[in-house]
Amino acid sequence: MGREFAKVQPQNSSRHIISNQSSSRSSSSSSIGNSNSEKMRKPLLDERWTSILYTLVAALTYVTAGTMVGWSSGTFRRSGSSSSEPVPLPLLDNWSISLAATPAIVITVTACVVHRCYHWIGTKSFLLTASLLAIGSSALEAYGLTFWSGSAARILAGISAGIAFTLVPSYVDEFGSASRLSAQSRPPLDEILAAAFPLGVLLRFSADLLPQPVDPMWNALRWGTLPGLAFLGLLFLPESARFLCMTGRVSQAAHVLQHTHEPTTQPGLQECLASWQQPGPGLLEALQRQTNLTLLIPLLSLFAFQAFVGALPMLFYLADLLELAGQQHSPEQIAAILVAIFTVTVALSRYLNRSQLHQRPVLVSSALLTALAAIALGWHCHERRTRTLDLTEASTELPFYCFALMYVAYAFGFYRLPGTLLTTEVADENLFALRTLATAICWGSVYLAVRLLPILLSTIGLGWMLWNIALVALSAAGLVLLCLPGQDDYAHKMLPGVCSNSMASSVCSSNSSTPSASTCWPCSTNVPEMFQHSEKPTPGQSDINSNSGIDSGRVTGKGVTY
Repeated sequence: MGREFAKVQPQNSSRHIISNQSSSRSSSSSSIGNSNSEKMRKPLLDERWTSILYTLVAALTYVTAGTMVGWSSGTFRRSGSSSSEPVPLPLLDNWSISLAATPAIVITVTACVVHRCYHWIGTKSFLLTASLLAIGSSALEAYGLTFWSGSAARILAGISAGIAFTLVPSYVDEFGSASRLSAQSRPPLDEILAAAFPLGVLLRFSADLLPQPVDPMWNALRWGTLPGLAFLGLLFLPESARFLCMTGRVSQAAHVLQHTHEPTTQPGLQECLASWQQPGPGLLEALQRQTNLTLLIPLLSLFAFQAFVGALPMLFYLADLLELAGQQHSPEQIAAILVAIFTVTVALSRYLNRSQLHQRPVLVSSALLTALAAIALGWHCHERRTRTLDLTEASTELPFYCFALMYVAYAFGFYRLPGTLLTTEVADENLFALRTLATAICWGSVYLAVRLLPILLSTIGLGWMLWNIALVALSAAGLVLLCLPGQDDYAHKMLPGVCSNSMASSVCSSNSSTPSASTCWPCSTNVPEMFQHSEKPTPGQSDINSNSGIDSGRVTGKGVTY
C-alpha cells in the first residue's frame, strides 16, 4: 500500500503543475486579448487630426457658398449669344443685377431665422438641409432657362449659405474650445474655414476658363458634387455639443468633446459644458446684456466696412471690372489669378495675426493699403477715359497689380479680423447671437453694394467709384484708431454687475472653498464625472500649476481673460 501511494502522489503533483500551466496560459491569452481589443478600440486619428477632419467636412459648406458668389462673374459674360459681345457691366439690366444680389439679402434674412429656430432643430439637421438646398440650387441653375428659375436657384443658394455662415463658425469653435489657451497647440481650424470661402470662388472662376458642357446634366453634376460630398460627410459628424447641452444631454456632449480634445485640455471643458446648458439670449437681448456699447457698436460697424471697402462685392463682377479698368490679357484668367492670391493670403494670415496686439495695427494698415490701391487705380481709369481716344490701345498691367494689392490687404485685415475682435471682446454667452447679427449686417451691406455697383459705374464711372471706395477705407481706418482700444488683450468681458463665464470659477476659488449655489451658476450646474476635478491634486501637479501661472477658473471656451 505504501508503494501504491508513492506512485499516486507524483501523478497528483504533475496534474497540479499541468493545471497551473494551463491557468497561466489562459490568463496570458486573456491579457493578450485585452491588449488587442484596446488596440482595436483605439481610433485611427488622434484628437488633433479628428478636429481637423471635422472642420474640413464642415468647410465644404463654405466652399459651396463661394461658388454661389462666383456664379455671376462668368454667367453674365456668357449670357449673350455666341456671335455678339457680352453686355458691359454698366449696361446690365435690373433683372441681371437682381439675380446677382439676391443671395446676399437672403443670407441676411436666413441668419436671423436660423438663430431663432436653432434651439428646436439643431446644428446637424440645419447643415444637412443646407447641403440639400445647395444640390437643388445646382439642378435649377443647370436646367432653368427663365429668370424665375434662376431666381429660385439663387434663393436656394442664399438660404444654404446663410445657414452655413450662421452655424458653422460656432460649430467649428467647439472642436477647439479648450485649446484657445495656447495658439501654438491649437489646430488651424479657423484658417481652414476662412480659406474655404475664397476657394469656392476660385473653383467657379477656374471652371469658367474651361469649355462649358452642352448637356445641362453635366453642369448639375459638376456643381452638385460639392454639396453632395458635404451631405455625406455631415452624416458621420456628431451633433453640436452646444445643442446637446441645451437639450439636457450633457453626458453625450461630453462624449462628443472627448473625440476632439486631448486629455490635457479636457478638464478645461467643464466650464464650457456648464455655460452651454444656459439658454442663449436673442439678438436684441444680447445687445442689452453687452453693456459696453461704446465698443460693441464700432465692432459691428467693422462688418459693414467688410462690404463697403469693395473687395467682397467686386467678386460678383470681377472679370467685368478688370476689363473696364483696361486689363491687357484675358480678364477671366486674371480674375482667377487674383482669387488664387486672395485664397493663399488668407491661409498665410495665421502667421501675421497670431498675436492679439497686432490686430489693431494690421486693420489700420489694411485700410490704408486698400485706399492707396483704389486711389492709384481710380487715377489710372480717369486718365484712360479723359486722355485716350482708343481705349483698346490703353491696356496695361496696372489694374492687376492694384487689384492684387487690394485683395492682399483685405485678406490680412478686414476679411478675418472683425470676427476675431468680436470673439475676443464680447461675453461668451452673447457670442452666438452677436455673430448672427454681424453676419446679417455684413451681407445686408454686401447686398446694397452689389446693387449699387453697376449703377455707380453707369453714372459716375469706375474712377470716381474707386475714389469713393478709398474714402470708405480711410473712414474705416479712422474708426479703428478712434473707437477700438489700443491694447486688444484688455479684458472687456468683465462687465460691472455681471458674473461672466470667465469670472465664475475665479469668484468661486477666491470667496470660499465650498461656495453656495447662488454665488455663480456654473457651480450649481450638472457636469459629467469625466470632466470633474479631483479634490486632491496628484503629486507634482501643484508645482506645475504654480509655475504655469494660469488660473483654471480664468479659462473660457474662447480664450484667456487677461
